[in-house]
Parts: sequence; C-alpha cells; structure tokens
Amino acid sequence: MIYRNMEALKLSASLKVVKMGDTASDIKEAVNAGVWAMGVVIASSEMGLSLDEFHDLSEEDQAKVISQTEESFLQNAADFTIKSMIELPQLIKKINHLISERKRPYDK
Repeated sequence: MIYRNMEALKLSASLKVVKMGDTASDIKEAVNAGVWAMGVVIASSEMGLSLDEFHDLSEEDQAKVISQTEESFLQNAADFTIKSMIELPQLIKKINHLISERKRPYDK
C-alpha cells in the first residue's frame, strides 16, 4: 500500500516518506517499504486501551502502558514513537533535519 500511495503522489524517494501507525503491523509495513516508521502510542491498537480507559489509569499505570507500547514498536524496528499527534510537527522537523544530513530510516 505504501508503494501505491507513493505512486499516486508521484513520490520516488522512500526516505522522504513517513508511515505512521498504531500497530506492530504498521511498523513492519514501513520497515519492509524502507520508509520512516513511527508508532503513535496513546489509545493505539497496540496499547489496547481507549483514550477514556487510558485516562482512567493512575499516572503510574499510564507510564507503564506507554513504556510497554513504545517498547513493542521499537522491538518491531520503529524509527520513532510519539505519545500523541501533538508531537507530530516536531518529529517531522527532526526527520527533515535527518534527511538533510543524508540519514535514512534505520540510520539513527
């Protein structure tokens, strides 16, 4: 699907593509396509909790499930994780900086 989207958008450089997802399968798809792989943690399918369920947890339990979910994404070769979409603009800036330094996904 990533290649089809790249084709439709007339993109040829996979290093300029970010695949954002909320499951280990999303991360694996990005890795297989050679694009930047990013996992969104809070209320993700990987976490297995709705946003309300997450907010009902104690701070300690929230930190624990965040850590477990981030670790799962990283074990599946995610380049980055973000807790929520509010962090996306800053991460895109970071990725653009890495690209300007001729870094590729998995070079970190």
